[in-house]
This record gives sequence, C-alpha cells and structure tokens, in this order.
Amino acid sequence: MNAVVLAGGRSRRMGFEKAIADICGRKMIEYVLDALKCSEVDGFVVATSERNAPKTKEYCVRMHYDVFETPGRGYHEDIRFIQHHLFREFISVACDIPFLRGVHINALILAYKKAMKERKSITGVVPLSIIPHGFSPSHVIELSNVAERVERRVEVVENKYVAFGLNVVSKNEDAIFVFEDALLGINVNTMAELKLANYFMLSRKT
Repeated sequence: MNAVVLAGGRSRRMGFEKAIADICGRKMIEYVLDALKCSEVDGFVVATSERNAPKTKEYCVRMHYDVFETPGRGYHEDIRFIQHHLFREFISVACDIPFLRGVHINALILAYKKAMKERKSITGVVPLSIIPHGFSPSHVIELSNVAERVERRVEVVENKYVAFGLNVVSKNEDAIFVFEDALLGINVNTMAELKLANYFMLSRKT
C-alpha cells in the first residue's frame, strides 16, 4: 500500500508552513518521511498545495520527493481529490506528527490486512488522557460502542480519543485503531507546541 503525506494545509495556527518547521535542526516533515522509509509501505508521495504551502512544495521538489498537487481546500476535499486522481486506497499521514515511527505505520497496515475483505478505512487514535500537557488536539472524537469498533489489546475504558493524522483511506466506513504511545498523538500546530516538540525530541535523543 502506498502512503500520501498531507503537507498542503494553510497552517493558520502556526503562522508559517509547519511542514518545514525546525525540530532539533531538521524539518518536521523529515521525521514523518523517515518513519515511512522504515515502514512496509510500497512508496510515498507528498501532497502539497502551491497556493497554501509553496515553500513546502519547493523544498520537497528540491529534495527529489514525489510531489502531488492538491487543491488545498481542506482535508476532506484533498482526500477525495487524491482518491479520484491518484490512489483509491492509501495511508494518509499528516506532516505534523514528528514522533511517528515505522512500527506505528506497520501496525496500521497489519490491521488493514486483517480486515481486507471489509476494506474499511481505519483511523489511528490515541487516548486523550495520555496526551502530554501543553498540547491542544484539533480532532478529539467521542466513541459510542467503542469496544466493538476498536483494535486494541487491552480492555477499552475510555471514550475520548485524538485522531492525530495516521489513517488508512478506503471506500467503506471507518474502523478505529488505538495506539498507546502518548507522543504519537502530538500534532504540532502552534509555536508553543513546536517548542514543546523540540523539548520532547531532544529528551528522546538523550
């Protein structure tokens, strides 16, 4: 399965193109691409938008990454555009989740393979309760009947989760895959969150 890195948003809360924000001396998108390179995906494309993220597009072209131009009108619109013009089924990866690792992507691929006959879309989530203090998740979801919908090894005791930007996009209804990695649930959307991400990344390296 191929992956598409979504890097064409407007980054309103950050104030500049967050995909190329600096975290410990590297562009944030590079951490995401490293995870993909260490995963079992067949390949990846960076979806950018000239009108929203021209510097990100320029950077990716300069780095010789495969780039796909999207309209940049919003997440759902771009996803539908990608499905229509590029891949019907793919792994979508946000550009602002620097603590993503190859093992996370592989876990989602395995979950999809197990449910291949149903061809369901799968949304990766993290329990809201474990997200580090100082981050304000953009996409908090409340689940009903969660025990029947969650791929998880332990008993489900919560119903609020953060959809952080790792998904299998397919044609059928959503299933949920719960990850227990607190840092994975971090989306970097503001300067304050960027500062915290630098702190956590530095702590992980030492």
